[in-house]
Amino acid sequence: MLNKSNTTLRNRLYLLTFAHAVVDTYATTLPHLLPLLFRKLVSQTTSWSSLAGMLIAVSGVFNSFSQVLFGQLADRGRTVHFLILGVAIPSVCTSLMGVAPSLLLLMLLLIIGGMGVAAFHPPAAVQAAALAKRGRGFGVSLFITGGNVGQAIGPFCIMLLLNRYGLEWLVWCMIPGLLVALLVAKTNSSRTTKEEIVATTQISHTESEKATVWIALRPQLRPLIVIYLITTLRTVTTVGVLNFLSLHLDQQDFSNIERSAVLSLFVFAGSIGIITGGSLSDRIDRYTLLRFSLLVAPPILYAALHSSGTLFLVLLPLGNFTLSTSVTVNIVLAQQLLPQHESLASSLAMGAAWGTAGLLNYPVGMIGDQVGLPKLLDGLVMLPLITVVLVPFLKQKR
Repeated sequence: MLNKSNTTLRNRLYLLTFAHAVVDTYATTLPHLLPLLFRKLVSQTTSWSSLAGMLIAVSGVFNSFSQVLFGQLADRGRTVHFLILGVAIPSVCTSLMGVAPSLLLLMLLLIIGGMGVAAFHPPAAVQAAALAKRGRGFGVSLFITGGNVGQAIGPFCIMLLLNRYGLEWLVWCMIPGLLVALLVAKTNSSRTTKEEIVATTQISHTESEKATVWIALRPQLRPLIVIYLITTLRTVTTVGVLNFLSLHLDQQDFSNIERSAVLSLFVFAGSIGIITGGSLSDRIDRYTLLRFSLLVAPPILYAALHSSGTLFLVLLPLGNFTLSTSVTVNIVLAQQLLPQHESLASSLAMGAAWGTAGLLNYPVGMIGDQVGLPKLLDGLVMLPLITVVLVPFLKQKR
């Protein structure tokens, strides 16, 4: 009976990981679609850069900041509802972008879809940690890996379909997401197990506990703010390069498949960088790894932007791999600053920073209208160099 229970929990973890890959596929398809959507919805005289920045901002804000709200709501209701809607809503909204008749409706789909993505991630991450019998770390790492695979492979597969049949066929891409949502609903329809209760229920904080949080937070405000700034600017670089490079490659007469393949390679290299950085952060000095990432990645990315052919395809992913090795470092450093409140620390180093970075991409796009995409990309890849001077201020107060 115990072995059967363990097998059931393991299978649910695998399903949750697969669902994460599906959700992140829909959540990260926008950069691949931008040139196709703009050709359909925008006049030839309109500059694409500021519009791209606005769409990135809308998507990023509702995806990142609303995770806090949905995390609190999930604690008060059945987690399965948020998991099901978190898979179904992004699949429907992303798929309907292909038939959206206006930019206004496109933004509405991004808002609703972003909130669906936000509804999925907090309860899914907590449940993945509790369902893993080999430890919370294994569950979370497997869950994150699923999302990374979805980001790297999913949008490219969608572009293969659209390249053959046209943008209007995007609407049929909701079917896999809806099927996975039904599978999640069916799998979670049985009586909740003890482990799932642990995964989906959190103890509410009393007023004294909230005060304790502030007591722990106050002496570490400076290093936490520094971590937030470093993460935000690094994310502005990665998100900005991903989206504006898509437009730039389109201008360079890359085919839709070639352009999508380059973006997928960029994302995949970043995912491997995150995993590698997490492993290295346990073996070498984290501050050294952070400095190395922020110093070495910008010149590699800059060289990639000014190269072509095979060299471009080697340097671009190498640059994102190097830059992404510091992602885990920021999270771990934040958790070390608030050892009794690691979830709060992680949210500051992840969700809040990503949301702010999404907002900043709107003015970045407006700058692109003035200076052009090549110079904009050159500036974006150099942003991490600014944050290197902040690393000394990360010293933890004990």
